[in-house]
Amino acid sequence: MTKRDFFRIIIKLFGLYSLILTVFYYIPSNISYVTFQFEPIVLLWLFGASLLAILVYVFLILKTDLIIDLLKIDKGFDDEQIDFGSFNSQKIIQLALIIIGGFLIIDYLPDFLQYTYLAFKKEVSPSGLNQLEEFGFGKITDYFNWVISGMNLIIAYFLLTNYNRVTKWLTRNEKNIE
Repeated sequence: MTKRDFFRIIIKLFGLYSLILTVFYYIPSNISYVTFQFEPIVLLWLFGASLLAILVYVFLILKTDLIIDLLKIDKGFDDEQIDFGSFNSQKIIQLALIIIGGFLIIDYLPDFLQYTYLAFKKEVSPSGLNQLEEFGFGKITDYFNWVISGMNLIIAYFLLTNYNRVTKWLTRNEKNIE
């Protein structure tokens, strides 16, 4: 694998991970600000910032060669090749997708379980088990964040079970170039 291929993979994976975080974490968490106090300028700001962030991440995924050429990050190395043994670019992408899926599960499984517990607690005891709330363990049931954490777990499951398909999708343009 060449240095250029390695940097291409790293930039695409960073763009994919950042896009997932933006679409399924930052945008929904900022929408909650709009629901508390609806003002058109806040909605416009949220829409513009989200659109700009998504465009940057899509640019990172689709125009990696242009980024490598502009930053010249593949220049100045003694050796042109990186020896990963039996790893090729597809296996590195697959490994990175498994790691991203694992990070998503580690990040969102505790939140999902907490919101599930709080929703169950609310259904079982309408008073909310007040003795737990005194110690700070009880929180208001937040269905919005519960859904967001559930969606992130579904995406993590999708990444972990379909990493071959996602790898083929990410490397489809590289095969056309070669």
